Amino acid sequence: MSLLAALSVCLPLLSSSGILAGDGGERVVAKNKPAREFAKLIERCAAVGFSGSALAAKDGKVVVALGVGSADEAGAVPNTAETLFEIASATKQFTGAAICRLVDQKKLGLDDSIAEYLPAVPDDCKAITIRHLLQHTSGMPGTNSAGGGEDLRAVIPIFLKGGPQHEPGTHFEYWNQGYALLAGIIERTSKESYADYCRVELFERAGMEDSLFTGDKPPRGAVVADGHSERGNRGALDHPYGIYGYQYRGMGGAVTTVWDLYRWDRALDGKKLLKPATKRELFESGLNDYALGWYVREENGRLVQSHGGSVRGFVCRIARYPEDDASLFVLCNDDRAPSYQLKRLFERALFGETYTVPPFALDAAQQQRLTGTFEETNGTRLEVTLQGTVTKAEIHWPAGQITRGYLGLKEAGGEDVQFYDWSTNTPAQLVEDDDAVTGLRIGRATYERSEAK
Repeated sequence: MSLLAALSVCLPLLSSSGILAGDGGERVVAKNKPAREFAKLIERCAAVGFSGSALAAKDGKVVVALGVGSADEAGAVPNTAETLFEIASATKQFTGAAICRLVDQKKLGLDDSIAEYLPAVPDDCKAITIRHLLQHTSGMPGTNSAGGGEDLRAVIPIFLKGGPQHEPGTHFEYWNQGYALLAGIIERTSKESYADYCRVELFERAGMEDSLFTGDKPPRGAVVADGHSERGNRGALDHPYGIYGYQYRGMGGAVTTVWDLYRWDRALDGKKLLKPATKRELFESGLNDYALGWYVREENGRLVQSHGGSVRGFVCRIARYPEDDASLFVLCNDDRAPSYQLKRLFERALFGETYTVPPFALDAAQQQRLTGTFEETNGTRLEVTLQGTVTKAEIHWPAGQITRGYLGLKEAGGEDVQFYDWSTNTPAQLVEDDDAVTGLRIGRATYERSEAK
């Protein structure tokens, strides 16, 4: 069955033999049809804005690992499974693991007060523990986000200004600066920089030879992705906030590949990094299903350990499925990419669930004919805009809800347009007058162009 015909398909995935030419990041060769179809699915996602790389593994074996789109702004260098991307807030998993390494080294305890390791902690913050920072239950408001630079002593009173607004341990509020304080604790306890401690105690132990942090020099021969953003493009190793100071340290800034993330997954599954009891702490969820740098919860009937990340130029989704010995990594070098939807789509394919395949991209001439604003008589508005080769289509309902989707072709090079909203492909019939598109019919709704074209 061709991928085109499989608009809703259930794929039984890989046999235990896997599809790898090797396990060191070499070119992946699909040895069976389901794996090849999965690879085609990932490539098709370029039509809905995916530029990046993805790796999926199940039963301890890699199913597919590849890149789509371009690593550079000129479009001359393709993304591969070895391309380096920044992972933003998914860096928190390394901070959590670094703290747990220090626990194993008997240098600190998760329930110790932060005042034991940080200088000049105000009295009203001394009830905050390391675990509270890790689980975002310190009671500090997420709006305490000012401050940065290299001087830890200078940022502590800024980060902790006003003290907890809730009793520590009783309220979840995502607070990035708590992870900057954790980076400071790691540094003061280990007597090393945060980045150096992660390199030696985490990356080297896991065999992650390509992983590093913003501001570092790339490994020899490495391809570093350029990240695309409406706020300005940047390379994965360029600082998004000037320097890798406490405005970002510990909460973001890791730069890695999907292959290195798979090595990280394998190390977490083994005994190289953490003692069994400490590993259980790492993945023990607290309030709002947040553990120590991971969300841990049941999703779609499956236990998932996951985290996302978003920073200028880059978004990502990282997920582990411990009961299936499976993992999924989706790294994007365009911060407008729908990373959660991509992750969910690949997840469905990985576990043999039914999914809808994205349509083929429109060519430039087709895009130009369809862009603009269209309205239904009841006030529902359809906005069709361009994002490079991606044709975004958003339906704005009168009550304020938005259905986000894409316009594409049923067949490559064909004429039949479809509206894709991650759950279905719906025919989009063009209403034309002298070759100009004056309206679109999507399902039962007819939208008429409301602006001159």
